[in-house]
Amino acid sequence: MSTFNIDFIGIGVEKAATYWVADCLKEHPDVCFAKQKELAFFNEYDQHFLEVKNPRYQRGLEWYSSFFEDCTDDRLKGEYTPTYLYSSKAADRIKKHFPDVKLICTLRNPIKRAFSQYLHDKSIGIIPDISFEEAIETYDAYLEKGKYAKHLRKWIKLFGKENIHFIVTDDIKKRPVTEVKKLYAFLGIDSTFRPESLYKNPNPASIARFPWLNRFLMRSEYQMMSDSYAWIHKILEDLGIRRMVFWASYYINRKPLGDNYPKMEPKTERKLHNYYKRDSAQLRKLTGITV
Repeated sequence: MSTFNIDFIGIGVEKAATYWVADCLKEHPDVCFAKQKELAFFNEYDQHFLEVKNPRYQRGLEWYSSFFEDCTDDRLKGEYTPTYLYSSKAADRIKKHFPDVKLICTLRNPIKRAFSQYLHDKSIGIIPDISFEEAIETYDAYLEKGKYAKHLRKWIKLFGKENIHFIVTDDIKKRPVTEVKKLYAFLGIDSTFRPESLYKNPNPASIARFPWLNRFLMRSEYQMMSDSYAWIHKILEDLGIRRMVFWASYYINRKPLGDNYPKMEPKTERKLHNYYKRDSAQLRKLTGITV
């Protein structure tokens, strides 16, 4: 297992077209993508329940490598977990195991990102049916995750800015061909290839048809991840039952928002603009990127 290696890892950020990037990578003939998006192997805490320890890293690289068992040596191997960016432990663990890995990071206007994640979390049952204003007052993560400069410093220090490819979500909408060419060129694969996902939106905003069902599933998930029931959670995960249930909930119990996309209160938007002003300036200085 010591010879197992990963060529690229997507590290962030949530609600910033990471599905588009992952799909464009999956379709490239020179890439072998992990069997599952968002393995969350290197995170210290669970992606949804930030106070719950993530058990996956303790399963070892052999477990992690099983998601790439069909990959041949002539193709690049990689995965995409958009919550790695926020985890200091993830940065250290990836550096330890794959010091020469190339990293991919999509960035989106932090205010739009926070609002989009709020809608997503409410839809899948992570949070109750509360206003955006209540959500950002109650859950620190919504705003904390938009402090890109703060989280990127360690990754740049460990891996070097030249080994991190940044993609701005708005640029994908404006010029998808240019962005996918740059992505492929960064990885050293054929940049003339055009994936079928180039003009698609694989993860559009949606709401739950039956919000109570998603809330029930998430509360059950939280309970099973406690020490007393962790063994049950592991069995369901290993058998694929957990993934199947959540897949059905996510894709069947949902309907697209379409033109009914909610709007943020102007007062809240102005407040958050001021909130992110300093970090956004630091991001420009750090990477040259404006979001």
